[in-house]
Amino acid sequence: MAVFWRNSSARYLKLSSLVGWFSGSVASHGPGLRGFATVTQGSFTDKQVAVTNFARDDKGTTTLAGDIFDVPIRRDIVHRVVVWQLAKRRQGTHSTKTISEVSGTGKKPGPQKGSGRARHGTLRGPQFRGGATMHGPKPRDYEIDLQKKVRRMGLKVVLSARVAEGKLRVFENIVPPSARTKDMANFLFEMDAKKVLFVDDCEKMDASLVRATSNLHYANALPVKGLNVYSILQHDTLVMTLGAIRSLEQRLHTPISR
Repeated sequence: MAVFWRNSSARYLKLSSLVGWFSGSVASHGPGLRGFATVTQGSFTDKQVAVTNFARDDKGTTTLAGDIFDVPIRRDIVHRVVVWQLAKRRQGTHSTKTISEVSGTGKKPGPQKGSGRARHGTLRGPQFRGGATMHGPKPRDYEIDLQKKVRRMGLKVVLSARVAEGKLRVFENIVPPSARTKDMANFLFEMDAKKVLFVDDCEKMDASLVRATSNLHYANALPVKGLNVYSILQHDTLVMTLGAIRSLEQRLHTPISR
């Protein structure tokens, strides 16, 4: 399927169309456009963002690749990726017993005629307690196919949405000064974030960060190799380290292997 989405001209996005997928607006309202937002988002322009840390120190700025962090918002692509993710993670181990699998006698419970009661040939039928389940679920695979380029595009779209909303924070590192949950809760409160996802370029997340966020249902930590569309959508603020940014850019710039 050919997808044409390279368009550097200004776009007018209705804010209500983004509700449910991306929190907040991606730009301020323009004059005379009531209910609409005038945005220059999606022009594939490199972005300059500030780099900081838990102490809110100024660590300079860094550049985000425009072909990853400034792509047009495509809700249809995001929807396809989310459906693919949720289908792929289903175990599909559900199973019900048919009439041939239910344990029980095969003897006819009563005479065919003359008793005045309904006719039955077995006590294992679905109308009896403990009987079979007709047309019930059996083990199956729910996974659906989705092209790699569409999965990659979905990740770029949600990252671009967070950048446009100003909800992508770049930290020098995400090692908190304290492993106390109270200190982390106070920091997130001051950051004005409802749900935060910390992303680092590592195999195993920092123990202090994990301990500080483990009892906070609105804060989670994830290695950059596990960063995905659904996890980003579940959190309104994304905190990434410089290493995670560079690792993600390298991964998304690598040609797709067929």
